[in-house]
Amino acid sequence: MFFGACATAGPSRWEEHTNAAMAAYQEGRYQAAEAELQAALLEAERFGPEDPRVASTLKSVVTLYYSTGRFEEAAPLQRRAQAIDEKIYGARPANVPDMLANLAALYLRQGRYKDAQRIFKRSLAEWERALGPDHPRVASAQNVVAEIYQAQGLFEEAAAMLERSLTILERAFGSDSPGLTSNLRRLGQIYFRQGRYPEARNLLERLLAIQERSLGPDDPSIAETLETQAKVLTKMKREAEAAELEARAQAIRTKRSE
Repeated sequence: MFFGACATAGPSRWEEHTNAAMAAYQEGRYQAAEAELQAALLEAERFGPEDPRVASTLKSVVTLYYSTGRFEEAAPLQRRAQAIDEKIYGARPANVPDMLANLAALYLRQGRYKDAQRIFKRSLAEWERALGPDHPRVASAQNVVAEIYQAQGLFEEAAAMLERSLTILERAFGSDSPGLTSNLRRLGQIYFRQGRYPEARNLLERLLAIQERSLGPDDPSIAETLETQAKVLTKMKREAEAAELEARAQAIRTKRSE
């Protein structure tokens, strides 16, 4: 979280500069925020080069640089902050991808899709570098990038990212794992929107089989999958099969409401 350590220290010039930086950042005055953070860093270093306030301020500068795309400048500051943290708190895994992901998630909630896309793609690259391209954590990051693409109506890009994520998860957990359900559902929906009906149907059939096995035959999510399948079959001019699925979905909903 940006400037998160400020409230833990007593009143000081360091805190004054940090508070001013936070206010400037929230108002989008990034140059002023940087100037205040540089002043805060000088004050923090008066407490010693490895004081927790130095690490806190460095991480705030890193977040500011990430938010403005200054990744190369952020990297050495992040390493310095982490070295201080490790000396104080012990070794811990690098948190650069998480910091980026948190910032991108904030932008996504604000509807700042292009900013979220830019930052989260950088987070994805950091996870791939740290964990390898086939790690499930990378797949999770790819899913969020796909969500950002989808929110912008970039369905081809979203589908490609979900396909990559699905492949990783299949290798990690198997082709019939419940952990695939979100990917299968979202990718099936995108294929439907793209008019790729046979591919959408195949994914939704896989999804239904996993749901029935892991959740039981009467779970509400199964009714939702059946209804989506019915829409696909209708587009494929297979109305009789679509009607059967719709009837099954309605039976599940009726049973759940009794």
